[in-house]
Amino acid sequence: MNHHPDLTPGVMAALSWFYLFSSILNACASAYISYGELVSEGASRDDLGPKTISMPAWLRTSTWVFYGFGGLFLLINIQIAYWLLAAGTVLLAIFSTADAALFAEHESHDTGLKASLNRHQPAIGIGGPLSRPIISAIWSFVAMIFAAMGMTYALGAEYAMPQLFRNAIDNASGATSFFTISTLAFIAMIVYRKLVANGILAWAALNFSFLFFGLSLTDYDFRDIVTKPDNVPIIGLIYLVAYFTWIGLRRAVINDARMAKGLPNLEELGSEKTLTWPDLVYTELIAVVIGTVFLIVWSILLQAPLEQPASSTQAPNPSKAPWYFLGLQEMLVYFDPWMAGVVLPTFIVIGMMAMPYIDTNKAGNGYYTIRQRMFAYSTFQYGFLVLWVVLILLGTFLRGPNWNFFGPYEYWDLHKLEPLNNVNLSDIFWIQWLRQSRPSAILIREAPGIFLTMGYFAVLPGLMYAVFFKKYVMESGFIRYSVLAMLLLFMASLPIKMVLRWTINLKYIVAIPEYFFNI
Repeated sequence: MNHHPDLTPGVMAALSWFYLFSSILNACASAYISYGELVSEGASRDDLGPKTISMPAWLRTSTWVFYGFGGLFLLINIQIAYWLLAAGTVLLAIFSTADAALFAEHESHDTGLKASLNRHQPAIGIGGPLSRPIISAIWSFVAMIFAAMGMTYALGAEYAMPQLFRNAIDNASGATSFFTISTLAFIAMIVYRKLVANGILAWAALNFSFLFFGLSLTDYDFRDIVTKPDNVPIIGLIYLVAYFTWIGLRRAVINDARMAKGLPNLEELGSEKTLTWPDLVYTELIAVVIGTVFLIVWSILLQAPLEQPASSTQAPNPSKAPWYFLGLQEMLVYFDPWMAGVVLPTFIVIGMMAMPYIDTNKAGNGYYTIRQRMFAYSTFQYGFLVLWVVLILLGTFLRGPNWNFFGPYEYWDLHKLEPLNNVNLSDIFWIQWLRQSRPSAILIREAPGIFLTMGYFAVLPGLMYAVFFKKYVMESGFIRYSVLAMLLLFMASLPIKMVLRWTINLKYIVAIPEYFFNI
């Protein structure tokens, strides 16, 4: 059992700054809701009159003074810098919400503000106008909560995620539940995509992730894994993948709603041409400068994740591949090395190359859409998000010594043993069902698995054709459909094999170790 303390002075200082950063983001969101032009993608500005609402000069000046001096004191006294930034954040959150309520009251009495900045122009398909006072008050309240949590740590008071919650999450964690929840979340994202595309919900989800991540950092074991130098980029990967997935889904929802009303999609509204000079060159120059500064700061703050020199007498435990290969390493739990390391990656590459020739649907070229490309979108996103990104996260944060599965708050015990009675399909068929020993002849012994595999690749394409792909075969032909069906079946084999391994401990459907052939 690990006995390291959950909270140390350094951890408490880091958490105080983490929550202050979260508070600043929500205070800025509150100010944006109160004073900003809320015109969504593709919405018309015709209904907006002259900008009659803006941040008061005294509030703008005060905020910049607090933030300016706070940034200056970062080089002199970090404690003074913290309280200056906290004071500026609280000031901005309180008065931006108060102004939003005042503007709403004026709008209800003064018809001259009817066409002013108080009007919110939502994107088509995302929802109706929002109430500025309510939304601004919500983000202001969240900013105050985060600020209070950060100040509590800054004043030296200790609090952590209750052990009861940590134990419950660990007990509910597992490879089965992790993958199942990920699949259900993906299905919910597709079914309720209009709700997911709403910016209010997305910002609420971001705040929840900040709250959960901050409270989780109070656990030593969670913090020990997450803050490893080679694991820190994976945290950034989570947020980047979530953000760009959400952006694409949001634009697709808007485009689908616009095209359903006979309106042009968002990509048709903007200019089709951009000058290479100076627009593109300036953008690339700025990106290079920002990226260089970011990498320099990164290299100063985080040590390079270098281990001891390689030795044939001592191997690290767990021995993990680079993060971009952890999905393949996770596949090795369910497939033989030749399948997980050669066949499946090969089909992934072949499938990506063949995709433009397989998919004959010309809709969706040059613009985002889900309704017109539901099958292609769902298949690709499931393969990328669930069968790749989720496996990387599982291998990075939840696979510990001896490749055992550990809960997010569980100590990585080298001596943890998980006895598994892995069986092959031939064992289940001959020994458990027929109550006899397995035949010595290889083909007879593995006949159940061979017939099941042949039926999987021979029968299912016909069923898929009869139920889903008649129109596609008529448009694209039998050869294209055959390639598509094989690729889909190989893709589906991974979750099928995972479920079989978790439920009945099935290792191989066809096991011929005499010739190193196992499926």
